[in-house]
Amino acid sequence: MIEIKHEGCIQCAGCCSVCPTSALELVGGKIVFYPEKCIKCGNCVRICPANVIELKK
Repeated sequence: MIEIKHEGCIQCAGCCSVCPTSALELVGGKIVFYPEKCIKCGNCVRICPANVIELKK
């Protein structure tokens, strides 16, 4: 499960582009997370230039 701190998000959509299961989507200027699709690979955490995505155990 990931946690996104939306107030610091710069809406670059980098996380969406590296997600292999499309668990992240940019909708109306906000990243939407679909937890049922997430495989906890951590790609989104590594790519985020604003460091607002955290992988929770």
